[in-house]
Amino acid sequence: MEFNSSTNSEVLKIDNTLTAVGYENNVDLRNKMGWMIDEMGKVSAMAQELRSPITSAELLINSDHVLYMMIEHNTSANFVVVGILKTGWKKLCLYNKAVGSCKETMVYCLMDFYVHESRQHKGYGKYLIDYMLQDMHLRAKNLAIENPTKNLLGFMWKHFQLSKLVNQGNYFIVYEEFFDDAFNERSHNSGGYGTSTSPCMCQPMLGRPETQKHHETIGEIFQGNPSFLELNNYYNPGINFVESQFKAANVIQNAQQDRNPVKRDQIFHQT
Repeated sequence: MEFNSSTNSEVLKIDNTLTAVGYENNVDLRNKMGWMIDEMGKVSAMAQELRSPITSAELLINSDHVLYMMIEHNTSANFVVVGILKTGWKKLCLYNKAVGSCKETMVYCLMDFYVHESRQHKGYGKYLIDYMLQDMHLRAKNLAIENPTKNLLGFMWKHFQLSKLVNQGNYFIVYEEFFDDAFNERSHNSGGYGTSTSPCMCQPMLGRPETQKHHETIGEIFQGNPSFLELNNYYNPGINFVESQFKAANVIQNAQQDRNPVKRDQIFHQT
């Protein structure tokens, strides 16, 4: 996607007012922001084979999430939108297999991550993640990831050496290293939240035998080469995906019909 703007930033941090931090007075950029977010949300959903976008201007407005938008300048007055990263705080009930208990705590979550196909494997995604982590004073192991794709899991393993997953029995996964720091020592002050936690009831092993492991390695996942549907059911046992708005069975069928790299590139390069 190409847009006219006078911004010089490489990564724009956009809040729920659809305003890029530091560019509150840039009327031209602000007027285009909603459309840019919508279009990038659409291509992200297509790439992940989702039935509908999980990132849009309307969804961002009605949340306290943050969108990091990476751009690449092609002229002094134009830039190309390269990728997006949607993150935000959520209160989750997390299972710690080391102590065998669950606690409810505020966790910084990665909810949508996309880099355009023409810019992948060139360091853009790593730069975008690193920018967010530095901005939030976090490390990759501190993140919870919502509905991770196989590619995203591979990305986290390649760049951050994170591979051991702890199944949470919901739409999120965390890594074993998440629990390296005790809950009462974790600091989320940068997000405006305290460090208090409380016990909660959760069933991370829903639908699994008691002897089943609470984590799998990336190698075991890639060896089986599971589909999108299998991955989601694998990390979220017991969830009824037939009634989910991201019904993977229909997703795969619709994605095969709609997948058109030429169409995606036309959207990407639209002026």
